[in-house]
Amino acid sequence: MGTIATRLTALVFCLYLLLGQRLTVGAATGGRGTVSVLELAFVALAAAMWLVRGASPANERPPRFFAVTVGPLFALLVVLPTIGVVVGDYELRNLYTVIVVLVPLAILALGATATRFSVDVRRFVFVAILGHGFYGLGQQLYRLGIMPSSAWSWAAAWDVSSQQAYDDLYVLSGRSTGLFINPNAFGLWSVLATLFGALYLRGTPRVVAVALGLAGVIGCQSRTAWLALALLGLVYAISFLASTRVARSGALMALLLAPVVVLLGVGGVLGRLVEEGAQVRLISGIAGLTEGGDADANLGGRYVGWARAQEFVSQYAVGTLGPPQVKFGGSIDSQFVTYYLQGGPLLVAAFVLALVSPLVVLRRRLPGWWKLGLMSGVIAVFSATGNPLDSPMTCALLWLAASLSLHEAVRDGTLLERDPWSGRRAVTTAVHRPLERLRA
Repeated sequence: MGTIATRLTALVFCLYLLLGQRLTVGAATGGRGTVSVLELAFVALAAAMWLVRGASPANERPPRFFAVTVGPLFALLVVLPTIGVVVGDYELRNLYTVIVVLVPLAILALGATATRFSVDVRRFVFVAILGHGFYGLGQQLYRLGIMPSSAWSWAAAWDVSSQQAYDDLYVLSGRSTGLFINPNAFGLWSVLATLFGALYLRGTPRVVAVALGLAGVIGCQSRTAWLALALLGLVYAISFLASTRVARSGALMALLLAPVVVLLGVGGVLGRLVEEGAQVRLISGIAGLTEGGDADANLGGRYVGWARAQEFVSQYAVGTLGPPQVKFGGSIDSQFVTYYLQGGPLLVAAFVLALVSPLVVLRRRLPGWWKLGLMSGVIAVFSATGNPLDSPMTCALLWLAASLSLHEAVRDGTLLERDPWSGRRAVTTAVHRPLERLRA
């Protein structure tokens, strides 16, 4: 029964990753404007799965270092909106923003239960990577005139109607979005999919996931995605020179991808994939960074918004408590600025702690800390000019990676935890913990 329930939850999770931003109902929820049906279904199923299985086995309890990683951030993202509703002037519907905490917790719960019942969630996620990747590639080929209009007109119409469900004035057709609504969200997903495929998948799925992820980064035309990918390439180059193990794995990946790249290059496909609009965005983005916001309208608009935010926050002692977008009256294209408006330096500090925790807290406790460090680095880059955590669906691969790394360490007996009371360190395994419980 537990295996069936876990597989059902994983299936809904896969559907959520694919269609979470497409299957929606209109609702005023504190700035979101719509409610994802599959998002609610996944959270409900994960909660039910977690509760009906009875008492949690000892080896599935949250690790002690949860309190010094994402715990403070999650707690504040629940407590602050609640205070804003109870003692502030926010309406009850604004509490829906706690979904940004519930979805990651649901993913962590799914990962724990999947480990217990030997259900490989990565297979379901790979299907989602395929769906987004091929759909985004189809959008790009349609724009380039390679995909016949008769074969893709239905998808183009669906893209327009899906975007209008969020905002009648918000319709983008010159950049790939995958099955998301926003091309920047697709850019974040594509970078994380590239990392997830390279680090957590094996064999053919790894090559396919990386290839589709890279294609998505090109098609979305997100300059932040390009920057994140370039930084990852720099980190990999340094690791390549310093580690023979990394060099061997990189050489193998290059050998697998080389025939595909050569065929696409000879056929002239690679040249056509780099659209003229992408080149213009790259040039204007560089100009915006070197010459100032006046050289790029999008970057200049962000500068103006951040300046307004600095004036706006002075009206509040500790921040708006609830979602600041409701009172700010405009978009805030920075997760750091958004959290500063909502909870002041305290919430920003909790966010920074969550970002650096793989390097600071987990480095000596979790063997896969560096994988989470790379993914957290991607989130940090996107947080400079966007709000990635406000869209749980786009960050889902990060939370699944955290769950996989944690439970792999528990299974292999390599997870080190420090007792917060005694300061002693202990190796935590699926065998040790039940024995500790029996001794107690």
